[in-house]
Amino acid sequence: MKVTQGETQDRETVLHIEVDDGLLEQHMGRAHQRVASRVNIPGFRKGKAPRSVVERFVGREYLLEEAIESLVPAAVSDAVEEQGIEASATPRVSIVERDPVVKIDATVPLPPVATLGDYSDIHFDDKAEKVTDDEVEEGVQRLVEANASWDDVERPVEAGDLITFSVNGTVDGESFVEQTDSEYLADSDNPNPVPGFSAELAGIESGGSKDFSIEIPDDFNRPELAGKTAEFSVSVSRIREKNLPELSDDLVKGLGEGINTVADLRSRIRENLESRSQQALKESLQEKVVDALVERSEFELSPLMLEHEAEHILREQQNTLAQYNISFEQYIAQTGKSSEEMVDDAKETAESRVKRTLIMDRLAEAEGIEPTEDEIEEELKVWASQHEGHDHEVDTESERPAVISVLKRRKAIEKAIELAQTKTNGSKPKARKTAKKATKAKAKKAPEAAKNEETADGGAEKAST
Repeated sequence: MKVTQGETQDRETVLHIEVDDGLLEQHMGRAHQRVASRVNIPGFRKGKAPRSVVERFVGREYLLEEAIESLVPAAVSDAVEEQGIEASATPRVSIVERDPVVKIDATVPLPPVATLGDYSDIHFDDKAEKVTDDEVEEGVQRLVEANASWDDVERPVEAGDLITFSVNGTVDGESFVEQTDSEYLADSDNPNPVPGFSAELAGIESGGSKDFSIEIPDDFNRPELAGKTAEFSVSVSRIREKNLPELSDDLVKGLGEGINTVADLRSRIRENLESRSQQALKESLQEKVVDALVERSEFELSPLMLEHEAEHILREQQNTLAQYNISFEQYIAQTGKSSEEMVDDAKETAESRVKRTLIMDRLAEAEGIEPTEDEIEEELKVWASQHEGHDHEVDTESERPAVISVLKRRKAIEKAIELAQTKTNGSKPKARKTAKKATKAKAKKAPEAAKNEETADGGAEKAST
């Protein structure tokens, strides 16, 4: 097989491949076996007709096309290996010539390159939000609400009641909601089945019924119903009101270790709110620091690699939507965007994800960050526990490189946040190592190969949470 390599541009190189007769003959033989096994040739059992007979029956061109299906990926893979190229994604292939010589052009995306910029003066003065007494009391009230009882009452429906009812709703004569003996919270904040429905229930007695109509808003989440009139028929069979318990030491006992009094509860709620506030600060700083690092750095990325990454993102979205029985077409309609705009958004997300991952790798290198063996073993245990009950067990040794990468990025972002918050002499950022020594370095792991890590680190930036 003859292979020549073109110039590298935009982190992509083109391989010009001429397939030799021996390799072509090998795949023609395989094509003969596949075709012979699925066509009926008079006088022969399936799979038993000689190649010459099969070729006359279906034509050489048909057999050649069948051979090319397996030949092309094999030839491209061999050519990439022969040239010693590390591909960051599946090459884009075009068949230049089929006969008499199979000629292929393969555009191979190379691993991205990132040059970390100077980060010595990145600094943020952000502080965690202080927890107020009102926020603590809101937490206490939520706990009281969670322990409320629902008691039957002999009066008409009022706002906040929990009712048992049957309902039929139609639009243009077509039913869009139908329930029997269902529970419903008649709360003003309840937008189901349409805004304004809950308010119409006020005044209905137990055993009573009501017919009414509602104009559905133009921005309703079901476009096919937006702006139309809904007709409802409702019958109520039971009405219950919420009764809140008295806040006391007896109520809060057993809610958690060390909680025996209302004062203990307030203290625990404050601790939890302060912890959330610190976590929110960490996440905010994480975004700011990584954004600043990306802005100051330089990147060379293959457009083809980004296309593959965007396709991966779109597949993730479609799989998530499928879990909720929502088609991608329905989702696009709800967002009001075109298919092209969705693809463009995916490409932007892909580029951001790749850059953020790369920059964490470069920062880890610049700061000499390495996880300890104990940290690696602990993380491997976490990964193994997450796969308990799956069809296959986690091979911890094969997962070790991915785990190490995740830990490096996690520790890198923690280091970056620490550096961005550090001051000396009350005003200036602490002098620290810059990235001037971090020259352009080939990414040691292409994003395609690092996909197993994305779930754990959320594209680098979530790794530290």
